[in-house]
Amino acid sequence: MWHREKRGAHDQANLCPVMDPAFYFAKRLMVAAGCLMLMAAFSGCSTLRVHQMQRRADQGDDAWIIAQTIDCDTPSPACGQLHRIKGKACLRLAERGTKPATHYGCASDELAKAMALTPTWDNLDKQFETAERYCDALDGLQRLQSGKAADTTRVRLLDAAQRLYQLAPGSVPAIYYMSIAQLRQLTPRLETLNAAERLPVCSRLKRTVNQVLSLMETAKREQLPDWNRFAKRYQRLTFDLGAAMHAAECR
Repeated sequence: MWHREKRGAHDQANLCPVMDPAFYFAKRLMVAAGCLMLMAAFSGCSTLRVHQMQRRADQGDDAWIIAQTIDCDTPSPACGQLHRIKGKACLRLAERGTKPATHYGCASDELAKAMALTPTWDNLDKQFETAERYCDALDGLQRLQSGKAADTTRVRLLDAAQRLYQLAPGSVPAIYYMSIAQLRQLTPRLETLNAAERLPVCSRLKRTVNQVLSLMETAKREQLPDWNRFAKRYQRLTFDLGAAMHAAECR
């Protein structure tokens, strides 16, 4: 007859070994670290996600990029870079004519976050380019707006242009955006100027015209960086400044 084998305390201990406390806590730490890494990867602030977004940008997949939610709002290089990538993708779509009002708005908001959430810039060219793209977005957005929305964006554009000018005062993009922002601040007042207001307004317009013409003369003599990108915009700007001076009856 078969009988169940009896086991002693020593055998039962071998069947149910007691886990070493040090091993137990080390394992728990490894699991927690893995969870934190996964949370970081999917929370929108990881370096891994920056590489993923940048790879999509390099492939021209702007539609995929703008569909992504970036929920990080703590200053960090990764967070700033994610908003920068998305902002530039929105701007490219707007400039191609794809829902421009929506995508200019997206670009301006994302690039503003990129600048606000980047603690320090290790590359000043990248900082300047981000500030310039922010001006591009606000410029495009304000052209499509009217009423209070246009007024709000006009103020944002002037602030953005001043920041760009502080980064590189004599640059082609900085002078352009400072000039156009100042012109747009004055334009709503031109048709209702009284005698007392005309002198300071005309003085500001003349200073802007002189600065623009001076840069254009320099561009004829020297190979200024960015001039080729902005030459046509400067031509349009001089026409608009001339029209503004005529409307204000400046002498």
